[in-house]
Amino acid sequence: MYDTERGEADTDPVNSACGGGAAVVSFTHTSWSSEEAEKAAVEGRGDAREKCGEEQDEERSTKPDSAPLCKFRAPDGGWGWMVALGTFIVNTLLFSLPFCFGIMFSGFLVGNGASSTTIAWIYNLFLVVYNMSMLLANPLCQEFGTRAVGFASVLMASIAITLSGFAPSIYFLYFSFSILAGLSTGLSVGIAFSVLPPYFDKKSGKANTFLVAGAPVTQMIFAPFLRYLLDEYSLQGAALIHGAILLNGLVAMSFFHPVKWHLKPCLSQEAPQTQQQGTLLGDKAFPQADSVAPGSTLRGVNRSVQRLRGSFSSSAWSVASGGSAEVSTGLAFLLDEAEEAPPSGVRLRGKKVSMMWRTLVRVGEKIRTDVGVLRQWRCVILAVTVALTQTTLLNFLMMLPFVAKAAHYSLQDAARCIALMGITNLVTRLVVSPLADCSMFSIRLSVMLGYVLRASGIAVAVVLSSEVWQLMAAGVVYGLGLGFSLSMFNLSIVHYMGLDNLRPTIGILGLAGAVGFPTLGPLIGLIRDLTSSYAMSLWVMVALDLVSAAVWLLMPVAQARDARGRIH
Repeated sequence: MYDTERGEADTDPVNSACGGGAAVVSFTHTSWSSEEAEKAAVEGRGDAREKCGEEQDEERSTKPDSAPLCKFRAPDGGWGWMVALGTFIVNTLLFSLPFCFGIMFSGFLVGNGASSTTIAWIYNLFLVVYNMSMLLANPLCQEFGTRAVGFASVLMASIAITLSGFAPSIYFLYFSFSILAGLSTGLSVGIAFSVLPPYFDKKSGKANTFLVAGAPVTQMIFAPFLRYLLDEYSLQGAALIHGAILLNGLVAMSFFHPVKWHLKPCLSQEAPQTQQQGTLLGDKAFPQADSVAPGSTLRGVNRSVQRLRGSFSSSAWSVASGGSAEVSTGLAFLLDEAEEAPPSGVRLRGKKVSMMWRTLVRVGEKIRTDVGVLRQWRCVILAVTVALTQTTLLNFLMMLPFVAKAAHYSLQDAARCIALMGITNLVTRLVVSPLADCSMFSIRLSVMLGYVLRASGIAVAVVLSSEVWQLMAAGVVYGLGLGFSLSMFNLSIVHYMGLDNLRPTIGILGLAGAVGFPTLGPLIGLIRDLTSSYAMSLWVMVALDLVSAAVWLLMPVAQARDARGRIH
């Protein structure tokens, strides 16, 4: 049956064997031990065993005593590389919307007399909707399926940019760009960040390189390309071509298969080690959060995959024992498709309005459940630092041309500084992310070093501004900081929160960014207006980045506190 709370298929062997009209698959255990019987009684499955005891006895009699317990592990390659490629394509395409807003619409906005306040509100509303929609990604994917939501978000992004190109007035952009484009970008990016980690264990750092390389590549490719399209085809033609290019994201979304389709069986000698670790996907990249001592790193387990061990093992044994391979394979794929389908318990009754209302209620309940991850101090630390550092990042990029002009540099010098920043950011991400696969690498130190380098880059831009090369050096240092911190974004969530909390945590971090932009952003601008100096605003950004690095010093304390909470 379908678990409506978690949005997953219940694949317990007992329930699978007793379900009405369902095919009976063989069990992986030779007999019911006393501990197993006690566990089944605690979970309320005694009745199910009594109901189909005859089928169990028959299956036990046909199975050899030496049948090994089949274990499965992450693909750590194979189709996982296609998923990694898909995340790169999605990020490269969808990040072109926020990064190229000024290039695409500056002429239209200025030509229609839009004020700086109006332009700022259009863009900042996009950022708020973009971050808020990441909170919706997990509930919607549970309700309708990951790829279905991904297809819809890509189509919405293509429609949004096309409508924006044909906007009849500047106020129409509040709908077409701020809301539609913001919603589609947040959903697509949220899916890309959450779908990749379950596919990799030992090679998670290398796979993460594809994920984090998309944003800087967008800065380097789409900005000049869209500038060329505007010169050749005007805003309407450029918007049509841009929207058509975004449709390639449909191909990328089709790569996002459920990881259960591509699990690899462990060798017989690997099973005891996997059982001792207590996690299906390994300890290094996907730690387990349920068995942890105070003061140690909390570790999460992939429960959705763990639930399918019995069913996959049963299917594998059915094939090995001469059963129907087609039936076993079909059962496995039916279980996979159940995760991508609406709950079977919700019947098509009543009016469509009632069905929509029930769907909204379920989505709301899942959002409420996801927000509960904030009870963990580790998530609070991640949310606070994301809110602070995202605000400083975008405000620094926005202020840099004005800072350069105030220091008597040209806008071309500011553009070169930003270009160097993007190149350094990309190279650092490509180098640092694979290092996460090394046992001696520390994700926490990488994030803290990134925040310190970002603060140092801003400080260099404030203090050393007498020569152009010093401004370029500030861009390089800041780019290094971006590479060290942002390349570890997804890996830090998996490492500290576990796979079970990956999607909820991504949504919470999006919510934190949505709160930080309209609060801290205007505060930085207000400081600039009150002091009539960009230097004071930049020093505030330096302080916020250093505070973020200091907060990460408390991560071991937060881990120990959350561990004590679990033990109690």
